[in-house]
Amino acid sequence: MAASNYTVIASDDEFAAVFKPSSATVYALNFWAAWAPPCIQMNDVFEELAAKNNNIQFIKIEAEKFPDISEEYEIAAVPSFVIVKEGKVLDRVEGANAPELSQTIAKYSKSTSSTTTSSSGTAVGAPSAPSVTAPTMSPEEMTARLKELTSSSSVMAFIKGTPTAPRCQFSRQLLEILTAQNIRFSSFNILADDEVRQAMKTFSDWPTFPQVYVKGEFVGGLDVVKELVATGEFQALVPAEKDLKTRMDELIRKAPVMIFIKGSPETPRCGFSKKLVALLADQGVTYDSFDILEDDDIRQGLKTHVDWPTFPMVFFKGELLGGLDIITEMVENGEFSQVVAEAKLPAV
Repeated sequence: MAASNYTVIASDDEFAAVFKPSSATVYALNFWAAWAPPCIQMNDVFEELAAKNNNIQFIKIEAEKFPDISEEYEIAAVPSFVIVKEGKVLDRVEGANAPELSQTIAKYSKSTSSTTTSSSGTAVGAPSAPSVTAPTMSPEEMTARLKELTSSSSVMAFIKGTPTAPRCQFSRQLLEILTAQNIRFSSFNILADDEVRQAMKTFSDWPTFPQVYVKGEFVGGLDVVKELVATGEFQALVPAEKDLKTRMDELIRKAPVMIFIKGSPETPRCGFSKKLVALLADQGVTYDSFDILEDDDIRQGLKTHVDWPTFPMVFFKGELLGGLDIITEMVENGEFSQVVAEAKLPAV
């Protein structure tokens, strides 16, 4: 039987009933997904910690079923654990890191036990929120990155979440409009990179998301796109559609090393894609990627185009190298390092 301080959320109303952000209670939120194997293991750890720390309220939330809650706490990957008290995020643990989660829970459990209360009822001794992470890019580097991102596709949407799992209603509405208009587009999940998220507001001179770019030029947000679609102007802005073969050939040659995977490098959606991403990281390879779950025409067409039935696929200079097994074999016998020497990251 689950501990009394452990709740698996089944509805938004249940979350509102259990979670009282204005209270002095410490909450541990577990954002998980059924498709991610690491979540299954961490769910067991989370429930065990609940049984051992009854002064903390543990809440288990399926991230994609509750996109508004996930968006509010800026969940970009699963599993993710968020510690909240009095409406403030005190700490986060990203990924399947059981020791770190245990230590974090122990810290706030101990703090809660030792907290004293003043005569006015205000808790003292609560830990302060962690400091903001310093930028990793110079302003010039970030500007160059944003120019590359905004020009990486004829129509580029900067949204919260992904096309298959939008994490706010405005992003969801934009995706519905683009799909209804049969407009092909690429997207960037601004929840996965807070530096890009903040820099885009200045770069576009637009304070909110989603944001839409066409041919590298800023168009506007959801309301602007709605208006342009209603007047017929948006279709006129969008470049003429290329045939499938042309699109596939351009994608294959988009970068010296190009991989076609399920999901993104930050959040792979299958075990084989995850292993490939980890393997390329170990080899220090610079590459670009395409999420085949976001475009079924590319997903099905590519299998015939290169006569290869499964994903992931890895291309080098427009030529198919193979899937995970072949790349693993090439790494083991030394062939891979020779093939992609020019695509390796510079030595630090």
